[in-house]
Amino acid sequence: MKINMSVFAVKLSHFQLFVGFFILLSFNHFALASGESLLLTGKISSAKKQVVTAPRGRTWNIQIQWLEEEGKVVEAGDLIAVFDGSLIQSQLEANEEILETEQLELTQIKMELEQGYLEAKGALTIAQMRVEQAKIEANVPESQVSQLDKGKFELTLQRTEMELIKANENLKLAESALQTGVEKQRIQIRLIEDEIRYQSSQMEKMSVTANFKGPISYAIHPWTGEKMAAGMNARASWNIIDVQATDDFQIESWVHEIDIEHVKANKNVELVLDAYPSKKFKGKLTFLSTQTEKKVQWSNSVYYPVIFQFVDVPDLTLLPGMSVRIDIPQPAIDER
Repeated sequence: MKINMSVFAVKLSHFQLFVGFFILLSFNHFALASGESLLLTGKISSAKKQVVTAPRGRTWNIQIQWLEEEGKVVEAGDLIAVFDGSLIQSQLEANEEILETEQLELTQIKMELEQGYLEAKGALTIAQMRVEQAKIEANVPESQVSQLDKGKFELTLQRTEMELIKANENLKLAESALQTGVEKQRIQIRLIEDEIRYQSSQMEKMSVTANFKGPISYAIHPWTGEKMAAGMNARASWNIIDVQATDDFQIESWVHEIDIEHVKANKNVELVLDAYPSKKFKGKLTFLSTQTEKKVQWSNSVYYPVIFQFVDVPDLTLLPGMSVRIDIPQPAIDER
């Protein structure tokens, strides 16, 4: 006995998805209790997928300014999403102006401190000359000068030697001030340059281009269940849209936590595409996540992401988003 269930369409409303899921869940529990098949719904996707997420800005939220039309097949390099970067742009322009001011300030500081250093160096040279002159006068024999002049020459020598020590210290201070003042200003400039580089990289993330050819699909708002759209506010890392290649197809689905053991028990499945209901294809389980996710649009329970692949890729026109019914046979009760 097989359970006849129609496959969910790709563009089901939130209410239809909510009701349809619980109908399927009820049938599954009844069927499993009778040893029948476990039925899942999934959708065609490509293993080559570009997922566009909301970039991180200066605030919690960022506005979606523009999105490419859903379903449109874009080429690699086409613009597919634009986020509001006006705040970052204004901060970037302000920092660029500040950078110019700080660079001029560096030139001025360097000139002033270099002037102070040159003056201190000149004062040291003069002090050294005065000491040499005072030494010559102090070394005049006592027989050639009076006792009073001899005492004055010795005092002058002591004074000029003290002035030399002070001039030498002033030169060291001027040299240190030059190095410290210039380096301090350069650090300030580097901080602003780092901020500009970060903001420039953020601005680049505000405009997203496609990595390869494929159709556009909109993500679902995690709180409201609505599809993402231009004008909405999104939080950083939220999925906004994705681009899937038109090859390397797989089937994505979700398994309720109650049914996960039945999926593990049989990895061979039967696949029926909603677009080709009279054809059946063999499939196999290729990925079963070890972590669960909540789907608030469906229930308060948790679900395991799973991926199936065709055993033989059908010779049909497949597109990402097509809905698929996944039939997982279960052993009879007396076989368990």
